[in-house]
Amino acid sequence: MRSLSHLILIIITLFISACSVTFPEMNRPLSDNRDKKELSTKEQPAIKQKRSDELTLMMTFSGGGTRSAALSYGALQHLRDTPVTINGKERRLLDEIDLISSVSGGSFTSAYFGLFGEKIFQDFEEDFLKRRVQTELLRLSLLSPRAWIRLLPSVFERSDLAAEYYNRLIFKKKTFADMRPDAPTIVINATDLSLGQGFAFTGYHFNWICSDLDSYPVSRAVAASAAVPVLFSPITIQNHAGTCKTSPIVWRVQERNQRSRNQLNKQKRLVDALRVKGYRDKQNLKYLHLVDGGVADNLGIRAIIDIVSFHNDSMWNAMKTYGMQKSKKMVFISVNAASFINPAHGSIRQAPSTVNVLDTTTTIQSNKYNIDTVDLLKSQFPRWKKQVQEGRCKEIKTKDCADIDFQLIEINLEDLTEKEIADLGIVPTALELPHKTIEQLKSAGKNLLIRSEGFQRLVNQY
Repeated sequence: MRSLSHLILIIITLFISACSVTFPEMNRPLSDNRDKKELSTKEQPAIKQKRSDELTLMMTFSGGGTRSAALSYGALQHLRDTPVTINGKERRLLDEIDLISSVSGGSFTSAYFGLFGEKIFQDFEEDFLKRRVQTELLRLSLLSPRAWIRLLPSVFERSDLAAEYYNRLIFKKKTFADMRPDAPTIVINATDLSLGQGFAFTGYHFNWICSDLDSYPVSRAVAASAAVPVLFSPITIQNHAGTCKTSPIVWRVQERNQRSRNQLNKQKRLVDALRVKGYRDKQNLKYLHLVDGGVADNLGIRAIIDIVSFHNDSMWNAMKTYGMQKSKKMVFISVNAASFINPAHGSIRQAPSTVNVLDTTTTIQSNKYNIDTVDLLKSQFPRWKKQVQEGRCKEIKTKDCADIDFQLIEINLEDLTEKEIADLGIVPTALELPHKTIEQLKSAGKNLLIRSEGFQRLVNQY
């Protein structure tokens, strides 16, 4: 009887303890009733003391779990070690990064860099890359009685548990207000199940739902970005639309009415971007349920295209918002950690495991969709160039006002040598990899940039 009493007491204690912290932290409404600027405080154009006006450098980090985090980390290391001379001043390409748009595993790297800067090269491997994240999360959810009770009410979910873990051990309880003043703009991408499209953790999207991005934990944004369906639950945020005076608009109503339906149909991406207006319907859209950003776009490229769409579909307007008016060269570096299809599936009769099926089908879908995404970005370059030339030469009448060029640099695991691919093998989309594999992926990020003709043209130009 005494043992039973002790057991009951322990269960009651655990239940009370769990109930006190069961509800996850939600996004806050805007703190005042005034219109907010389109960009949050930490999204304002970064301090230019280390960054040149002439070159605009944007990076995108794909999904792929720790595989992507390690590859993008290796790319950042090489940019740190690559000096360039712009306007007579020597700089590092790392210091020239203006924006990073990331998905899923790549969001661990981008968020950490945005928060801690060069400390990433000292602490990131211990804090995340070489930490047994997957094992520790499984232990937390499966072997902790306290976690069992917290997960019972279906209000506190698996991704909420992961976000707490990331918050405590990786991102040190930081919010978006803690992003470095001189950091590039960090765009962390998830997918909204409510509207069936991408959702970026930016001031723009948060303004649509009248919510305060600065107070939101970075860990929860990354947890949403990496919430692989089935394996993780969605991260839920609340729509506070109607609690602030107005939300930002994409076009003035009269401007949109002037566009014919045929014109809009020809620009499907633009139409998709306009669906963000659906967040104003708070009655039918009280909550947003966010999952892995790779569902909508595994490269992080479409978020940049959306930024332009949100600015009257004008690159010149977007450049003015982000303080890039003087840029003469806009370079996009896409770090694509898409994996390979495992040939072993066809050599055995036994069906692949659920995890392997999910990993393989995701890879197949992403690889096919990635081609369309890259083509979409490149197709915008001529139009964007014309927009910048016309807009800048109208507003800033200088002899070099029409001097603008766009360039895409892709690094992809598929471009490794046959020996490197054989040595690397099939790397699963997981949150835990062998240390040897981490080192190989870091080296791949560096070597793929070194071998890239486009990257070498960029370096030689300066």
